[in-house]
Amino acid sequence: MCLLHQVTKKIQMRIKHIGILLLAVFGLCGCSSRHSHLDSTIKSLTVPEKTLLAITNGASFEAITNTLGIAARIEFTVAETNGNYTLISCYFADGDNALWLVFHDKALMKIIEPFSFPELLETYPYQGTTATRIKSWDIDDPGINDRVKKVIDAPALTHEEIAAELRPYTNATPQSSWSIIPAFLLSGILAKEAPQIEKDYAINESLLERYDGCSANIGMDTNEVEKLYGKPLRGFATKSGETVRIYGYGETRELQVNPQLVFRGLAIVSDARGQVTAIYSNGFFNDEWKK
Repeated sequence: MCLLHQVTKKIQMRIKHIGILLLAVFGLCGCSSRHSHLDSTIKSLTVPEKTLLAITNGASFEAITNTLGIAARIEFTVAETNGNYTLISCYFADGDNALWLVFHDKALMKIIEPFSFPELLETYPYQGTTATRIKSWDIDDPGINDRVKKVIDAPALTHEEIAAELRPYTNATPQSSWSIIPAFLLSGILAKEAPQIEKDYAINESLLERYDGCSANIGMDTNEVEKLYGKPLRGFATKSGETVRIYGYGETRELQVNPQLVFRGLAIVSDARGQVTAIYSNGFFNDEWKK
């Protein structure tokens, strides 16, 4: 699992809390249509294991993203001297695990295992002890180039290795998210959060559809970008004179969505001529860019 989504115990516990909370509150609501709708929403954010197993190198970016829908999470698209590279993350097993798909000039080059970037971590005091968090970084930080290169140079997984990764989940019996209700949560107190959680997942799905980084391309001009995404949440210039447009959720309240499936934001970087040179999102998006 990518480091940018697995930084601290606190984040992991939050994921579990949200999962348990969802199980409890919607089980208590007793609304089958709501269960079905939210089940469908959550499933749309992940990829069936059998679908991932059927993907082969050389397949087109368009064909794969059309198959995966909003479950194809853009991490970056950048221009290198030998062509353009795109990294997509695909979560499976209800969002607990992921694989990375690396494209070169719109064709799948390889599937790789997500890995961590230790240089992004820092420790800080937390409740009498220490915790770990991701450092903030500038969009023109040369470290981004290093991380992109690390992805491009990462070893490909063989079909057998991918099958082994997916095997524990491939033949699992499908189960509704609401089929198990922890007895200790049956007090009904948490049921008050159910409507907000449902709304937040709907908002998250809408954000992923509206600001789908897979739709942007290197070389687009400013008019094409704004036609695609509208006016940005904010914009700023880098030290090197590039223009950055930030799109995403602008509220201070965090969405009550599994942090690994939540939409974090989209950054479109353009040069002095207004042409797109890089696209960053998800784990390659710095939350500080929205401020």
